[in-house]
Amino acid sequence: MSASRTALGSPATLALGLLSPRTMKKRSVLISGGGPAGLAAALLFDQLGWEDITLVERRSGPEDFEKNKSFNYLIDKRSQRLLDRLGLMHLLPQVGVATREFVATTVKTDGTSETKSVPIIDANRPVCYWTTRRALLAMLYGEIERRASPRVRVLYSHSVAGLERDEASRAQVTVRDAAGVEQLHSPDLVLACDGLGSAIRKSLGAQPESARPDSAGPDSALSAFEMVATPSLSTGLNYKVLNLPSRFTTKSGEAAVDDPSMAYIIPSRHTDQTKACALFAFPVSNPEHPRSVNLIREADHILWTLDTPEALFDYLEDAFPQLAIRDLVSEAEARDFVSMAPGAFPAPQYVPTMHAALGPADDQTHVLLAGDAAHAFPPDLGMGVNAALQDIDALAVQLETCTDLETVAKRWAAEREPEARDLVWLVTNVFPEQYNHRPWALKRWIAGFLLRRGLNAVMPGVFARPGFFLSQDPELTFGQMRGAIERTNGRIKGLGLGALATGVAAAVLTLR
Repeated sequence: MSASRTALGSPATLALGLLSPRTMKKRSVLISGGGPAGLAAALLFDQLGWEDITLVERRSGPEDFEKNKSFNYLIDKRSQRLLDRLGLMHLLPQVGVATREFVATTVKTDGTSETKSVPIIDANRPVCYWTTRRALLAMLYGEIERRASPRVRVLYSHSVAGLERDEASRAQVTVRDAAGVEQLHSPDLVLACDGLGSAIRKSLGAQPESARPDSAGPDSALSAFEMVATPSLSTGLNYKVLNLPSRFTTKSGEAAVDDPSMAYIIPSRHTDQTKACALFAFPVSNPEHPRSVNLIREADHILWTLDTPEALFDYLEDAFPQLAIRDLVSEAEARDFVSMAPGAFPAPQYVPTMHAALGPADDQTHVLLAGDAAHAFPPDLGMGVNAALQDIDALAVQLETCTDLETVAKRWAAEREPEARDLVWLVTNVFPEQYNHRPWALKRWIAGFLLRRGLNAVMPGVFARPGFFLSQDPELTFGQMRGAIERTNGRIKGLGLGALATGVAAAVLTLR
């Protein structure tokens, strides 16, 4: 276990005007979850002068996480706003690779390669940064340690066991260490950044006042804190992560994976969907680190049945004739891969209520759900970390403009709840076909994308940009994106019906 204490309120920070003159006095917050949102929130509350900030994380440290969660992040403007607010933007280029367009090199099965720009990326979007979960967590925690003061306690190797009420109905959070020793916390604010399986959200669902205010009939027992799921075409896809060297050549030596700033796509030779797959290697800032490649396929794929290193080697050598597999994948790496259970993409889902006020009126604890604890989905749009950090940035805006915690919580929830719902709609509808696990669906999506792009070029005031383009625009809210997509879809449908009616009328006249 490690416990670090931190502060951001330096004279330089004050001179820059980053601290609100209306800072709340003597406030305490417990943050559940030490991912990007939780660590950033700890930095934020210290910057705002909160007196007692406790972050609880079950992992043993920022470098400790499951290998199958070696995620790649594309940090867009939504996240960058918060990093800028925290004075961290200068660090992002050190841990990430800047990109605006998306250029990828395909290493073909014959050992040759082809580099081209991916046309579904809006070249006018603001600069984004490719980074890894490991690098981002290390950057954020490094700042917590560097700015050290006693206001922040980071409790690694701890977990939130639940949120209860004491005899006076006040809210208490039970925190348990690795040895099972428990401690109670009664903060003014609980911020749940503890993911899809959030212990805080589950505890809220067990509270007697948690029934949905708009529920009736058979749904009346549903909790306001129960996730609402809308399965998409990518729901249930399985995935694993395989580490390859950061630099290598094809078996023939004709092509090389040697540019850390380049994304690489390595397709297999198979066309059968139970055997076909591709290795996706994203840009890395540190060329000495291995490249984590994602393998994403349906549950009936042969990959998930391989249970020995030798079986994995045999499959990879057969599927990727362009690679000298045994030179790239070690025995230990292969053993790790086959021993891991595959992860599965969740259904896009959101919680209807992101705020709860617990306890007597004069001594309430406010609870906020952020990030995956409030909205979780497959990585189709790259919105996971960005939406989570946007939640924290929106909270910062409220905290900097209001000194009443209840008003802050209510305003924040009023803004973020509809955004969570619309974000889940976008993930469900915009591009779940991208994994090419249903080739017919991907072809249909490409046709729709090209149709919408063409209509927008001809009549931009009538037809919006394709939804995938809209999702890359950080100046739009998720509600604005959804509204534009739905209006365009309605107009395309009307256009199609109009064309059909015209054709029928013409055929009738011809028959006469």
